[in-house]
Amino acid sequence: MKRKLLAMALAAIMILLMLPMISGAESGGEPYTLVYYWIGNGDTDQRELVQDTVNAYVEPLINANVEFRIISWGDWPTKALTAIQAGEKIDIFFTADWQSYMRSVTQNTFLALNDAEGPYGNLLEQYAPDVLSTINPGFITGTQVNGVNYAVPTQKELCVPMGFIYNVAAAEEVGMDPSTITSLADFEPYMAKYKELYPDQYPYLTDGSWGDEPWVAGWASGLNGNLITQKINADENGVFDETLYSVWESEENMEHAKLMYAWAQAGYTNPDSSLSSYTITDEFNAGKFLFVSQPLKGNNIKGMELVNASGNPDLVVDEIYGQQKINITTHSGGSMLAIPITSEDPATAMKFINLMHSDTKLLDIMLFGVEGTHWQRAEDGRVDIINAAWNGAHGGAWTLGNTAIQSVSTNEDPEKNKMLAEYSNDAINHPSLGFRFAQDSVDSQVVALNNIADGMNRAILTGATDPTTAIPDYVDQLKAAGLDDVLAELQSQYDAWKIAKGE
Repeated sequence: MKRKLLAMALAAIMILLMLPMISGAESGGEPYTLVYYWIGNGDTDQRELVQDTVNAYVEPLINANVEFRIISWGDWPTKALTAIQAGEKIDIFFTADWQSYMRSVTQNTFLALNDAEGPYGNLLEQYAPDVLSTINPGFITGTQVNGVNYAVPTQKELCVPMGFIYNVAAAEEVGMDPSTITSLADFEPYMAKYKELYPDQYPYLTDGSWGDEPWVAGWASGLNGNLITQKINADENGVFDETLYSVWESEENMEHAKLMYAWAQAGYTNPDSSLSSYTITDEFNAGKFLFVSQPLKGNNIKGMELVNASGNPDLVVDEIYGQQKINITTHSGGSMLAIPITSEDPATAMKFINLMHSDTKLLDIMLFGVEGTHWQRAEDGRVDIINAAWNGAHGGAWTLGNTAIQSVSTNEDPEKNKMLAEYSNDAINHPSLGFRFAQDSVDSQVVALNNIADGMNRAILTGATDPTTAIPDYVDQLKAAGLDDVLAELQSQYDAWKIAKGE
């Protein structure tokens, strides 16, 4: 009898010890509030209304509420990354290979999501069955670090070449034939005509993006400014150049920078383009432009998404492609959701992420807003946007769970989701697909290089400074900060990675 009582007492003690680990959702207690950091254009006064609608829907499902923190693209490093590094309570956090994913992993700010021996077990298997059953397996393995998933990828397109989105009405006005545009420089005569028609506007909206960039974007994750990378396009024989380039020592970057400087001098670009606070959003939404550089995804889908967010019913755009269809690492991990180690209820966070991969109603609220206020259902089942204030605030469809089950708007092709899935079918894998840079051994050099790049890169790429003097000075600063050391370490890691793959 004493043994039985002792066993019961020990069992009771174990249960008491485990209670703090049981989520509100699991215990049936008060709803847990998920703090969700989401990249986008910026906060909006529509957020609370959308949150309330989301919460009314998900609380009965997982006993949780959500509080969105929409941080603008330019403020993400200083507000979102700083918040997570400061240890703030955050439950769901947008991340990407181009937005410090590997840096966050190596700093141990994200939980391992598929670690059966971890403090919360295998979160993916336990709480995200719909993620695992619906997502392209290439996303799961393609975003792992040494076999570990630290974030859940968005189910979206794999291939995202750079190119240009142009204003159809403006192109017609200046007599531009899109079929004649094969490079950025080909836009120049049409920009001159546009500037004559609209002296107070800027034909090329740019934040430093480069529509026909010859480089693999984000090749060395965690190294800002794409300072070291490989060339993206294969040659005429389908052969890739796997040389590592210091891009600011290349002729390609000098020629591009000279072109941007000339365009800035001619008034073709906004003089605020070099500022981190500047975005193309307002001018784009108003239709006051000829073209912009953007990552694309086939069939004018990106253009239609931007038109939806603009709220401008008169804006019509189309696309021109500046790169080959190549799958690269930064796009396999181009949009992910991590659970930070500061989350107080990782299980509930994963349950919410799982809903984002299985529940069209939730995705439609998160994407378009409140039915009847921001949108209404058209007769053909698509979404008719009547107020774009919410849709234009957040990061867009590609940041939201599973694009295959999202509704599409009346501005988009009814087959959008099918076309997104099929677009990558004939894309070619870059030889570096899957390579990720671990910067630990050269961390101090990377930090120093990033500080320099953050102060120089955008200014040169937007034409704010004369490259003939700025680039040599920039290169000198980079070399003094350890550029060659980082390049050597990258080469060593890449060589080892290739050997490990059996190449």
